[in-house]
Amino acid sequence: MDQLKLLNAAERGDEYYREHWSLYYAERRRLLHRVFRLAGALGVLFTLCSWALEKCPPLGYVLAVPTSILLLALPAQWFIFVWRMRTWTCPRCGEYFFTSTLVNNPFGRHCRHCRLVRPKESEPHAPGEWPSVLQ
Repeated sequence: MDQLKLLNAAERGDEYYREHWSLYYAERRRLLHRVFRLAGALGVLFTLCSWALEKCPPLGYVLAVPTSILLLALPAQWFIFVWRMRTWTCPRCGEYFFTSTLVNNPFGRHCRHCRLVRPKESEPHAPGEWPSVLQ
């Protein structure tokens, strides 16, 4: 079974890896946007809640409920982001890309198992080969 996996890995070309890395960077962007939107909403609600507690305490107590919910949701979203990125599988070997038995390096530039290099998102590519950052 492992030999079949290696045979299929040898037949894969650059286009296959580009597609996987495009999916990786899209997923990372999506999760980070979610965390930053949640942090922004928490900042706005916290400011409104503190203002309302000074000016109109009943409204401040009402705003305290969604603020406390977002305060609990923000670390949960961060842990989801870290978990999803940590458990990203290598397109070549199928193992966790950033994690091996004793090492967890979420900023690693190569697979901990098969040494496949992770391209930088900002590396220049020919038009049409790599999705735009703004998509």
